[in-house]
Amino acid sequence: MCGIIACIGVADPLLGPRMLDAIGHRGEDERRIERIGEQCLLGISRLSIVDARGGSQPLHDPARRLHLVCNGEIYNHRSLRDDLSHEFDFSSDSDSEVILALFRKYGAACAGFLDGMFAFVVYDELTGDFLACRDRYGIKPLYYARTRRAWYFASEAKAFAVLDEDIEAFDLIEPGAQVVCSTLQRWHERAAPRAKSVPSAAMVRALLEASVEKHLMVDQHIGVGTFLSGGIDSSIVTALCAKYRPETTAFTVGVPGSPDIAAAQRVCEHLAIPHVIRWLELDEARALLPDAVRHTESFNPALVLEGLMTMLLAKAAREAGVKVVLCGEGADEIFAGYGVFLNKSPDAFGRCMRLALDNIHNTECLRLDRATMAYSLEARVPFLDPALVEYVTNLPMASLLGTSAGQVVEKMILRQSCEDLLPGEIVWRSKMGFYHASGILPVIQAVEDEIPDQDFEACRQAYPAARLRDKFSMFLFMHWQALFGAFAGEHAFEKFGAYPVLQEVFDNREAMFSGTGETEPALA
Repeated sequence: MCGIIACIGVADPLLGPRMLDAIGHRGEDERRIERIGEQCLLGISRLSIVDARGGSQPLHDPARRLHLVCNGEIYNHRSLRDDLSHEFDFSSDSDSEVILALFRKYGAACAGFLDGMFAFVVYDELTGDFLACRDRYGIKPLYYARTRRAWYFASEAKAFAVLDEDIEAFDLIEPGAQVVCSTLQRWHERAAPRAKSVPSAAMVRALLEASVEKHLMVDQHIGVGTFLSGGIDSSIVTALCAKYRPETTAFTVGVPGSPDIAAAQRVCEHLAIPHVIRWLELDEARALLPDAVRHTESFNPALVLEGLMTMLLAKAAREAGVKVVLCGEGADEIFAGYGVFLNKSPDAFGRCMRLALDNIHNTECLRLDRATMAYSLEARVPFLDPALVEYVTNLPMASLLGTSAGQVVEKMILRQSCEDLLPGEIVWRSKMGFYHASGILPVIQAVEDEIPDQDFEACRQAYPAARLRDKFSMFLFMHWQALFGAFAGEHAFEKFGAYPVLQEVFDNREAMFSGTGETEPALA
């Protein structure tokens, strides 16, 4: 896991270091910038997980014609390496090196062979051609900026703030998309759900076990943990991790007396694994809000607040010597864990699920990536394994939303698949809302109490594109504005302030939905 930058069309030796400085927090093990000919700079701040000693980047093919920087993990790299070793002379054990071999053989079609989370840039020094590519679900980020003379790519948007020329176009590369020699195109299209899968809790369990085992790919000395909220998703991931790595440590954040803390403790007692609780201090949380805005690059309250909590977990994990954590993100999107999935016709239900998954790169994956990489911690998401996603998103609605004692039970087949792993009170535990369970509400109230009504109204009038709906949103926006200025212009809200799919619910003050999907009572 790393932070990467690429400049194609210019090779200014002063620009690369400045761009990499902006995202240097993403990798603390190694920092390298290489000038490739007269038209390219590639740079990386590396967090070494696989082939820590031999996997330095940028990577090069044997002829030193192709050059690569990659952020992420390629879980099927060993089988790909076996298939390609007779025609490509591998120089390391890095999982990323298979991308060079695939690009040399298949060109821009290479991403279709990869199973993993990734964002990468390949540059062909002979032709000047390049490929900038992002994984199918957008687990790993990749942004681009285009000027009159060059293309720029980076893991975070803040890297472009140092550019001293007019930016003609700026955006993220969408999941399953790539830039091929200045042309944006898709390499992966997700088919519409067709409810064709035969419901089987045993199949769900088998796919989950295979995914978790695959996501534990690390060098032997790397410490591994989980983020454990006490909910069903993270509890299942933790239980399966403990099965394959009994030394797994679980990390939880919250306030004393929280039901989530009690549930997480119960899980760890049942599994007999180490448990680290990071207690939430409200003064600390208030002080960290500007940092959470900077790292999430957002002024959306749900993303920033959940990002803050995740940052506290990431810091605790790194202090404990852990470099990789497995997390439960993605389960709500594929197993229908959000409140917006309820009371829908089968067709509307399928459309809603597709929207949630198609936008996860701008919600849960964005928050998880930025918050963990703030402390050079790699987060992995077993629920977003392609085989699992394909099977579950084609299940009929009735297998996902069941009933018990007259109440709707979300994620029914997921719960059934893991009944033997966890205590019954965890398997069938109701979902709790983030704002109340986390104890973060007093922080929101303290911030709003500091802002006079007239200042809020003046800010709303001055920045209509920001769509500020309350004083807390204003507070976050003003910190974002100080960092990024008019970076996105009139599209600031769409690019940095919105929460896709659920934004309409956020705008309705009768209810609040957190990024993890729970319905909340009104905050005002």
